[in-house]
Amino acid sequence: MSNENIELDQTVHYWVHIRDTERAEEELRVHGEVGEYTICGRRAWGQQMVLSEISLLWNRYNAAISGTHTAETLGDIPSPAALSVDGRAERPNLAPLHEALLRCGSDGWRPLTPMRVGIMECIAFAETAFD
Repeated sequence: MSNENIELDQTVHYWVHIRDTERAEEELRVHGEVGEYTICGRRAWGQQMVLSEISLLWNRYNAAISGTHTAETLGDIPSPAALSVDGRAERPNLAPLHEALLRCGSDGWRPLTPMRVGIMECIAFAETAFD
């Protein structure tokens, strides 16, 4: 990761993994649920939270590659998403999507893929694509 100074703001996003989006879209399509739905994750992520998570996972990845794991790199560090976010933006209304998925017989809108998994996939892709 670059040590460039990044100008952060209070913007928050409700990230969701593409697999969760695809799963919901497929469920709606198969059951003939037609409509326009807002889709997003359930947790707010501020820019600093995302950068902290990337840094943690990047360090873990590099330790795995170099065989230099420590208790810190292997430790169970809680996700920053467990913390509250300053400047929290109101999350889009997920009720219509949730209710449509319930009508399909599913558990409703329940994203299954953690942000950490998505970030690790991006790191792995970047290492193979730019190597």
